[in-house]
Amino acid sequence: MMSVHFLKRPAALFVALWLFLIFVSVFDGYLGVRFRHELHQTELNPVGRLLINLNGGQVWLLLVAKFVGTVTAATIVLLIYGSRPQLGLTIAGVLAALQLALLLFLLLS
Repeated sequence: MMSVHFLKRPAALFVALWLFLIFVSVFDGYLGVRFRHELHQTELNPVGRLLINLNGGQVWLLLVAKFVGTVTAATIVLLIYGSRPQLGLTIAGVLAALQLALLLFLLLS
């Protein structure tokens, strides 16, 4: 019953999706710090590998890029929701689905 009531409130749903986007990004960053000594060998993203190589095998440049990307994406989605709530909710939903796929990949691989 509570979940049905929650889904009737688009603002609450948007906030939950928006926070989930940020949570997965923070978790991904945590894993980058936690496994920083082996990330240069295990990173699958070519841009991530490039950033690690450009930084002499260290991960801080990659983490800064992830942080800037997360803040930028979260801000843009929030601004879109502020001016066009339905579109913002749709975009947040799509991004949350992609972040869920990333989270599952990180946890299961």
